[in-house]
Amino acid sequence: MDRAPGMGWLFFSPSGRISRQPYIMALLFWMALQMIAVSQMFAGERLHSDALIVLATLGLIVVSLLTFVSMIMLTIKRVHDMGYPGLLAFLIFVPVVSFFALICFLFWPSGPPNDFGDYPNRPK
Repeated sequence: MDRAPGMGWLFFSPSGRISRQPYIMALLFWMALQMIAVSQMFAGERLHSDALIVLATLGLIVVSLLTFVSMIMLTIKRVHDMGYPGLLAFLIFVPVVSFFALICFLFWPSGPPNDFGDYPNRPK
């Protein structure tokens, strides 16, 4: 029986395909988490306490590392959905090209069944 993939697969696995909507929703999730982490650094009494600033900075570093890894995995799955190999996902690290690559990843429609899976939003 085919069960639905979990959040671990969505955020941290390069296997399978992901369509535009979950890709955009995941981008927005990580952006919101980053904003929360940054805002916690400047909230209330944290500005006057070195220990709280260090703790908030550590939280931001952890969230940033998780975001970095997750965005690579999400983009690999998105490129798979477009029918291309996952190495193309690393275009997001090339200056100038990254903007146009992101636009393509956001607006390119899902392709037909391919080597990376028969259906979008599923592991292979």
